[in-house]
Amino acid sequence: MNRRHLLKNMSIMAFASVGSPIVQPPHPAFTAAASSATSSFDSIEELAKGVFFARGRVTYFENGNMQDIECNNGWIIFDDFVLVIDANFPIKAAVLLQEIRKTTDKPIKYVFNTHHHGDHIYGNSVWTSQGAMAIAHTDVIAELHHFETGYYGKEPGRWESMAKVRTDLHQHTLVPPIITFTDKLVIEDKTKRVELLHLGIGHTIGDGVAWLPNEKILFAGDACLNGPYNLFRDADVKPWIATLDKMHSLQPAILVPGHGPLGNSNTPHNQQAYFKLLYNWVSTKKAANNNFDALKMQLPELRSLVQQNEKTKTYLIPDPEIATGFSLEAQTKKIFDTLS
Repeated sequence: MNRRHLLKNMSIMAFASVGSPIVQPPHPAFTAAASSATSSFDSIEELAKGVFFARGRVTYFENGNMQDIECNNGWIIFDDFVLVIDANFPIKAAVLLQEIRKTTDKPIKYVFNTHHHGDHIYGNSVWTSQGAMAIAHTDVIAELHHFETGYYGKEPGRWESMAKVRTDLHQHTLVPPIITFTDKLVIEDKTKRVELLHLGIGHTIGDGVAWLPNEKILFAGDACLNGPYNLFRDADVKPWIATLDKMHSLQPAILVPGHGPLGNSNTPHNQQAYFKLLYNWVSTKKAANNNFDALKMQLPELRSLVQQNEKTKTYLIPDPEIATGFSLEAQTKKIFDTLS
């Protein structure tokens, strides 16, 4: 089969030199009733012709700390189909589907999961019930096996834990991606080209981004954020710093983060500056034989350093830090534990 025929019939292409796609047997379409759509996005914006951005809402406690985070989404309209960026949770996937239908009636052929976290993948069943195929980096599958043990017939995993507080999961099931890639996967037709890239380890080991070279738009997932939304739970900060350099080298005119407002080519280096400040500060304290309890007592010093830097202060959540997973303490603890 020649390349032209492949593109015409599949609308997807992977270059053998950078890793061919692996297609798993398709999952049966989900038939249970979808969760009712009860909330909208903060905003919907057309970034370029046929390229849309939906900003997810962030819910705050009264003192300004994060209570719940919904991911940002995107969709790209090709000649004959639609590519969705990130699945979101089921209830928000249903809302997003309604928004997409306001812009096109073309079939949704692919949903790209930028990584394995629930707000980016748990809504896959909504999209596959529309006939879409889910795509992700191959390490997303590895991380699902590690963290979503309940789906694979073992002890309850993250889905089951999340279902205790999210009723929209009760009528749905986890649907892993059926198309995977290693380094690069290209989806293109006569009008659009989207490169799905794995630029390195960061927020997770399976981070993927969607790069539109003609429009200079980068959908970065949680590998690059624009605000105080960094969760280090599954992260490896040292290689993440290098991955952000690769993102910056693309020089996106518009960077769509996994959470927060739109960014640009400076956003990867802003986040990198924050990571470097944290990493170097923790390294210095640990080298001085501080245990983590002693380091915690010195966090006001680090907070002050972050707040003094225009590049880094946007990544700091307000004090007191109720949103513990995103706190300076949680972030420095993750770095501390990874240092030898």
